[in-house]
Amino acid sequence: MKVSKPPSGSLLGRPVDLPATKKAGTKGFAQRLAQVSGADKASAATVTQPTARAGKVSAVADIGKALKAGQITPRAALDRVVERIVSRQVGVDGPAAIKKNLSAALRQTLEDDPMLAAKIRALGDE
Repeated sequence: MKVSKPPSGSLLGRPVDLPATKKAGTKGFAQRLAQVSGADKASAATVTQPTARAGKVSAVADIGKALKAGQITPRAALDRVVERIVSRQVGVDGPAAIKKNLSAALRQTLEDDPMLAAKIRALGDE
């Protein structure tokens, strides 16, 4: 196997055919960093917003609590979750045909996906 030199022609120093790069001074870097940091302070509140939402109760938390308490079966819990998802996506006053199709598609996905199907079966084992 033959090893050839890179296209620049030199392994040491600056490549021959590439233009010289401009080096940023420390003062320029510090000023740019200060500008970016100042701009990011305004968006810092946006970064913390998802953690503020973490305290809110999930849209299906009550279903999970009822399931753990043994008040409903895993199949009933799954039915309620699918109904809630459909009503949130289509709306309460949405067309019945769309609700029916979306519900059927969700249920089919839950059955066809091996990982989801295993998790649903595990609900019945607990």
